[in-house]
Formats: sequence, structure tokens, C-alpha cells
Amino acid sequence: MSKSAFENLTAAVTTINTPMPFRIDEDTLLACLKGQNFEQKWRVYVQALFDEVDVSVIHNLVVDHFVSFDDLLKAIDTWEVTDSENERWIREMASFEVGRSHAESADRT
Repeated sequence: MSKSAFENLTAAVTTINTPMPFRIDEDTLLACLKGQNFEQKWRVYVQALFDEVDVSVIHNLVVDHFVSFDDLLKAIDTWEVTDSENERWIREMASFEVGRSHAESADRT
């Protein structure tokens, strides 16, 4: 993983943590997004990722292979993210990602 990839993840976490009384770290955020941590105390932090973090930073988390659009879509549903600025975009991108996976699989057979 490149230094800039980690800087992007840290930027996302810093944005999320700015108004919060407690801090979430990078590993915990990723665990929440990947369905490995379901502690409800982190829900507001996951919501903040989708509300407060610029869409380009979220996109870079996918490009840098920290998460997939499918992971993000599952996190939106699992954490019941509501009224998010980026939710519709993530849902659209996840549908493209799933479509591409099926197309690639079909080409390989």
C-alpha cells in the first residue's frame, strides 16, 4: 500500500473525528465498513463518513483497495445510514461494480 493511500485513509478518519468527542482509528473504521465490527457506538462515525467526507476521498478508499463499493453499500444498509449526501452515488457505483464482476466472469468461461 502506498503512502498516499494511507494518507487518504487518515484524511477520511481525521474528517470524521473532527467534531466527535471520541476518536475512531483507521482499523476500526475499516472493520465497520467491511462488516467485521458492529459496535453501535461507531454508527455515528460511519454515518459521518458518508455525510462529511468528500466523495473523492471515499472513491480513493475503493481505488486504494481498502474497501469495495459493495462493502460501502453493505455498510450503508447495516449501519442504517440515512439522508447521506453520498448514498445514492455509492449505490450507483456498487451496481456498476457488481455488473462488471458478472461481465468479467462471463468472459472467462
